Amino acid sequence: MLEELQRLQAHIGVLKTRLAHYESENDALSSAKADSAEHHHAQIVQKNGIITQKQEEIDNLSEQLSETQSQFKQLNTDAASLADRYSRLEKSCTDLKNRFQEILAERNELRVIKEKMQNEQRATQQEIQGLQQERERLLQKNEHAKAKVEAIIQRLSILGTAQDQHAQEIQQLAHPTDTNEDI
Repeated sequence: MLEELQRLQAHIGVLKTRLAHYESENDALSSAKADSAEHHHAQIVQKNGIITQKQEEIDNLSEQLSETQSQFKQLNTDAASLADRYSRLEKSCTDLKNRFQEILAERNELRVIKEKMQNEQRATQQEIQGLQQERERLLQKNEHAKAKVEAIIQRLSILGTAQDQHAQEIQQLAHPTDTNEDI
């Protein structure tokens, strides 16, 4: 009977070690989740509930383990249930690992999309700058041409009254909107 109790104590020690390992692994997964939260806030909110639920399951398993230690005389009957609980914990841990890998894959996809969108944004900004420079160049060219036409009109108006007729025609050609308003 003493050997069996010692064996059960050793089994409980192994279970404690594994539970501590799973708790530290769960803490590492929670830390990784917090790092990726900046990029995946909307998805993390949904998954945060799942992580909290798994943490509660681990806490429940810890409480069950301490209860099992206090009920040391009933270990023979509880051994089967402990094995069952252990397999569920192992399955939950595997599920957490798989979900974490899915989250990492989604994060990597989002990073690729972000880089693509940043490249597109840079190209669009460069195109906008080019168009703005072209617009400024065309405005300057337009102003220069306008100044030349006005200088020509002034020279023609100076030529005298004999050439007023020609100056008016040139003015009408230079400012067609003025003549349309007169009509």
